[in-house]
Amino acid sequence: ASFTLSDEDIKNIQRLQQEPNITKRIVQSIAPSIYGHEDIKLAIALSLFGGQRKLIDNHHIRGDINVLLVGDPGTAKSQFLKYVEKTASRAVYTTGK
Repeated sequence: ASFTLSDEDIKNIQRLQQEPNITKRIVQSIAPSIYGHEDIKLAIALSLFGGQRKLIDNHHIRGDINVLLVGDPGTAKSQFLKYVEKTASRAVYTTGK
C-alpha cells in the first residue's frame, strides 16, 4: 500500500525531531498497553525505522533490521509481534508453532 506524507505531516516530523526526548517518546508509544520491556520496545522501534541503505551493483537496497524475540512466558512476545504486524505495512508475523 502506498502512503504519502502531507506537508503538515512533514512539518510535524521536523518539529518532533528537535525534541531532546524523542527516542523515549517513540519507545513509550510502542505497544503502550504493555508495561515495561523498554529494551524490546526500542528494538522494535529501530526495526520499524529501518536500517542503513546499501548500494550493491548500482541498486539501492533498504537495510532491514530483523528482530528475534525470545523470552520467558509472560514477556508479551506475541502481543508485541501482533502490534508490529498491525502498525507496519511490510511486517511479516511468524511463529515457531
